[in-house]
Amino acid sequence: MVKSLNLNEFWGKKILITGGLGFVGGNLVSTMLNHDLEPIILDYIPEGLTVDNRYIPFNRQDVEFYNVDLRNRKSVLEVVNNITPDYVIHLASMTDLTKDFNSAFLSVEINIKGTLHLLESVSKLSLENFLFMSTSDVYGGVQSPFHENQTIIPASPYSVSKTSAEMYSLMFNRVLELPVTILRSFNLFGKYQKENRVLPYIIMRLLKGQPVELTGGKQKREFNYVENLIDAIFLALKTPESHGKVINIGTGESISIREIALKVARRFNRVEKLRFGAVPYRPNEIWDMYCDNTRARTILGWSPRIDLDKGLDHTIKWFQDTFTQ
Repeated sequence: MVKSLNLNEFWGKKILITGGLGFVGGNLVSTMLNHDLEPIILDYIPEGLTVDNRYIPFNRQDVEFYNVDLRNRKSVLEVVNNITPDYVIHLASMTDLTKDFNSAFLSVEINIKGTLHLLESVSKLSLENFLFMSTSDVYGGVQSPFHENQTIIPASPYSVSKTSAEMYSLMFNRVLELPVTILRSFNLFGKYQKENRVLPYIIMRLLKGQPVELTGGKQKREFNYVENLIDAIFLALKTPESHGKVINIGTGESISIREIALKVARRFNRVEKLRFGAVPYRPNEIWDMYCDNTRARTILGWSPRIDLDKGLDHTIKWFQDTFTQ
């Protein structure tokens, strides 16, 4: 079980969340509001873009919100210095996971330069923790289980940019003694996740009674329910021993895509809709990805509170409640 969490410790604290309208950010902000905390969101909605409020579990008018593009150094410096946060949780990111090199320049602008602008903006503040949300994608094709002191082999523009942002964050920790914690999150799922990830894709296709086109499904991944990551975030914020550390947040167990697709389809009684082999495996497919989460257990006192099956039940119910009314 996860170490006891007392969110009352954060009452009266200014907690700035970048990317607070995203999947993790939305769940995190919702949790904070449910505990009478007052999160501050910095996110970017370009002019003319419509936000689908079905994926945001709170009323935006109830939260202090700044519409700021992290690429704009001047705006970031002005807003953050006006807020003077006690904590920063940096979730905002360009998350194109393809190997399309047309996305490389955008990943540099948002994930690297944007992170630098944010680090610069807090470098002279009395910050209690700067938590940078990284990703298991930085590991690339190394041998599982992935552990934090492995040599990493990032294999996409996105993962290269996240690796660079990690390095800059750690440099600010070493050189300027900024309290920085880096969490490398492994495959997440849960309520409010959009269909560009495998589990929401499977669930929505089954919900509509449509065929679900998949690979042969032999590749294995671990799946961590989003509330487990939120537990880890709050634990890390209050754990000085995490400063200057990179910490994996994952279940430490993997499951094949075939098996998890069957788990979902059986809940809908629609196994016949699964089309294994309809999509080719990716070139250089990674066949098994899971983490060594020893550091999270020992430093943070963290372990997954909600297991895969219970998380699937929560997630499927949300999709049913949201999209079948």
